[in-house]
Amino acid sequence: METVPGQLDRFGDRLRARRARLSARMRLVADFIDQNRASAVSLSAIELAKEIGVSDATVIRTVQALGFEGLVELKATLASAMGERDIISIKMAATLGGVQQDAEHAMDYVIQEHRHALDHLDLPENRRAVARAVAVLGQAQRIAVFGIGASGLLADYAVRLFSRNGKPAYALNRTGIALAEQLLEMAPGDALIVMVQQNIHREVAVTLQEAARLDVPVIVVTGQRRRALSSQCDELIIVPRASAGDAPLHGPTLACLEMLMLGVAALTAESSLDSMARLVSLRKALRGGK
Repeated sequence: METVPGQLDRFGDRLRARRARLSARMRLVADFIDQNRASAVSLSAIELAKEIGVSDATVIRTVQALGFEGLVELKATLASAMGERDIISIKMAATLGGVQQDAEHAMDYVIQEHRHALDHLDLPENRRAVARAVAVLGQAQRIAVFGIGASGLLADYAVRLFSRNGKPAYALNRTGIALAEQLLEMAPGDALIVMVQQNIHREVAVTLQEAARLDVPVIVVTGQRRRALSSQCDELIIVPRASAGDAPLHGPTLACLEMLMLGVAALTAESSLDSMARLVSLRKALRGGK
């Protein structure tokens, strides 16, 4: 069990107070979550059930028996108690333990995780979602790309990809009140790509609200299907980033962004080629005509 010093441990308190009243299978669930908190915040009820060897209904009943309204509230409580930095350090420690200070194991880990994510992206449901997303993005006047943290760097890169291929784009990758100025850029006729993983931060919620207000279609790229996100977007693309409990890898998300960019470029081939020709012309001018 990992918690931030001085931080209230609501989950631990409730487990100690109610554990005796739980059934044997519920205790299995509660103990697994308690002993694997960093992993638990990344798992759905179905994934938890598979890990523990119980039904997803048992997982939900356990969560409610501990006094939480649902899994979302439980995960928020766990994340708050551990702190974001603590979760990251625990996951990195688990990943490093798995690769065993060995370059070969590190290569195997990255290749395996990327293969798993790309195989998932290749599923028919995801292929259809990507195709529909490309159609939406192709019709947009501009593309906004949202991401914070490491995803913020991917947002900048995606904007560069779209822009150089003839589709105006801009990033939404600041945090706190600084995001407000970027959100002023969004307008009717745009389309929005949102990269989000574990937590639906306030920045995500406000960005989705602004998109809804402006009637801007939303494409969500995320690691697992979530009902809350599904109801707020036009297309949902599932791209797993890493096994539960391990440090996330961002290559698969980047691959998805490149798929979207190439799809849009193919859909708007004439303007894309015109943009690339103009780019070459500008580069020649900057090199002095060489």
